[in-house]
Amino acid sequence: MNERSRTKWGYTFQWTESHISPEEINPLRYQFDELGTAVLERLQATSARDKTTDESKSNGKHGRLDFYALLRDRHQEDPVLSKFWQEINAVPEWVDWDQIARGQDVFYRYAVANLNGFALQGFVQENSAVPGVLEVLIRTGSFSPKILLRRLMETFQWLLQVTHSLSSIQPGGEGHESTIRIRLLHASVRQRILKLVQTRPEYFDVGKFGVPVNTLDSIHSIAMLCCDPTWMQLPKMGIALRKQETEDYIALFRYVAYLLATPSEYFGTVERAKTVMESLYLHELDPSGTPKVLAHNFVTCLADLPPFNISREFLEADGRWMNGDELCDALDMGKPGWYYYALMKGFCWNVRTLALVQRTFPRFDRFMINYFRQLLYQSIILSKSGLGGPTAFDFKHVPQIGKTTPASPQQSPGKEGRAPKRTAEKFLLMSFLVGCVLQAVTIMAVVRLGILMWHRLFADMWAMKSHSGDGVLSKLLLRHASECETCGTKTFFGTRAQRNGSVDILEFQAEPAIKKFRACTDDAWFQQRSEPAEFEERKEFERGW
Repeated sequence: MNERSRTKWGYTFQWTESHISPEEINPLRYQFDELGTAVLERLQATSARDKTTDESKSNGKHGRLDFYALLRDRHQEDPVLSKFWQEINAVPEWVDWDQIARGQDVFYRYAVANLNGFALQGFVQENSAVPGVLEVLIRTGSFSPKILLRRLMETFQWLLQVTHSLSSIQPGGEGHESTIRIRLLHASVRQRILKLVQTRPEYFDVGKFGVPVNTLDSIHSIAMLCCDPTWMQLPKMGIALRKQETEDYIALFRYVAYLLATPSEYFGTVERAKTVMESLYLHELDPSGTPKVLAHNFVTCLADLPPFNISREFLEADGRWMNGDELCDALDMGKPGWYYYALMKGFCWNVRTLALVQRTFPRFDRFMINYFRQLLYQSIILSKSGLGGPTAFDFKHVPQIGKTTPASPQQSPGKEGRAPKRTAEKFLLMSFLVGCVLQAVTIMAVVRLGILMWHRLFADMWAMKSHSGDGVLSKLLLRHASECETCGTKTFFGTRAQRNGSVDILEFQAEPAIKKFRACTDDAWFQQRSEPAEFEERKEFERGW
């Protein structure tokens, strides 16, 4: 540790001049998507005019209008709408579509690990412990127990659409359209809360939290999507992204940031993106108070959901594994027993092994990327157990006076009765046990190999050292190695002697060398190449050997 070291909730990094200070962060709370706000107001005015002639377009309900469809069909009638339409369909010069496509592949290459990271670290830590984001979520009621699951699936829908294919994120694609819908939805939430503040200033503390859904919140959300998986989530599961993968993944969400009116320069390089993530982590993460309710609701919502039926205890172990005990204690998260940590270890071994196999075999990697791409889209977006079809991200959760997020009971509604089968947890337990056996076998093999090497190298060297006197035999062996071309002793000794730059034969395996040496030489050879004293030492050595 040094004076530049910073530690927050178990994460340690080195503070540099590139990091963002609180003085730089605070003004971002009062900045927001002004063009998006102006577009929303123009669309509402256009809808109001149309309402007099065609009541069916809005049905008289606030927030039920398809703002994106209206923008698409009427943007040529208004200069503000036209400017906005041109901006969202323009492609910045720094966008490399090949790189964007590779970034999409990164998400599916580590799909299982990414989904776990987004859920147990992204939502629990980032959304539950960042005050500005948290205050908005509480007032929309979108984290209440009854609607939290669908809220999560809608978020995953957007993420899957953004990464589904290159054409999906390009202008006119499904992911591109959903991103613009979310930008207009953010403008609607901001507008609604600020209107309530005009009559009830205590409803939302603008002075403390800034403008609802501000620029800082948007930067934080993009950092959670692309930076947290790279440096916080995947490493805790034993996966380290390669340099090219990191650059591609950051580039993908830099473009997403551009579409959401988030300053893209904060994600212009890998290094810059990492400093932004660390700065927000240091200055913004505060899990006191209401975050405990949201974290509790989240775990309760996911516990015992079919088809995996993951227990609450495993989710708590997962959450502690991903976020650390210090933060989870602050969130009042449960403390499960060692059994559930063993399951989590088994999970990590599984995703790490899968990642290693995919990196080793490119064809298998491509197969798994396409498999998860189709499986997740079908399961979360299209299936009846999921969303039952893509959502339009309309303004359903409208902030109202008195509307908050209540705490859920320990047992979620509809989950009482017989204990579900823990098939997934049994599989993770088997993975843990198999992993332990493989590690034990590996350790035993390494120890045995080490013992054998010690015996052959050090024991023989010691025996030779104890009989060789002043190294006379070593010199004779090397002399023989340089002259003899028949017995192979030169190959056995000479090359290693040259590499070590030494004439000390004690560095080599003695016993096999002595056997070759004795079979190839005789007393006459020694008498021709050594002094009488050296010859006597050689005879004494052989008697001792």
